Amino acid sequence: MLQLKFAVLAALSLTLAFLTPVGGTAEADELVLLTIEDGTTSDAGPKVVELNRTDLEAFPSVSFTTTTNWTSGPQTFVGVPLLALLEEVGATAGSIEVSAINDYSQYFPIGDPTNEGAIVAYLVNGQPMTPRDKGPLWLVYNYDSDSRYRTETVYSRSIWQLDRIVISR
Repeated sequence: MLQLKFAVLAALSLTLAFLTPVGGTAEADELVLLTIEDGTTSDAGPKVVELNRTDLEAFPSVSFTTTTNWTSGPQTFVGVPLLALLEEVGATAGSIEVSAINDYSQYFPIGDPTNEGAIVAYLVNGQPMTPRDKGPLWLVYNYDSDSRYRTETVYSRSIWQLDRIVISR
């Protein structure tokens, strides 16, 4: 019985730590938010890059205001262009699988023209996102700026709670 109590307390502690808003403390800033894995294998194995909030904020950011199918009214997003993240790890061709915390995932080609409008958002309306409000990362597009971003294909790629990208060439 005592072991069960410890297991429950450990799970609760992990859950509460995960639901703590990102960016509130130095510890939170150091949590890995996004893992990018080059799924192609080499003699050294797959290349894995882990990015925390500080790492993501070091990239040039993009900001836009748009409406989404999942929120009320216009929202202002700030984040890193998806293509900039992929270029950072040398991925300019092939496909990617983007996945959420709950393992929802989508595959699509890196060269798809709609990727030019995708950002990995880490702020919405000036605030970090928590898992409860689709964060800490959300792959979003400026849906209002171009009809290419208002398709079922793009909507299915708009993954909130994004936590990993796997590249295949």
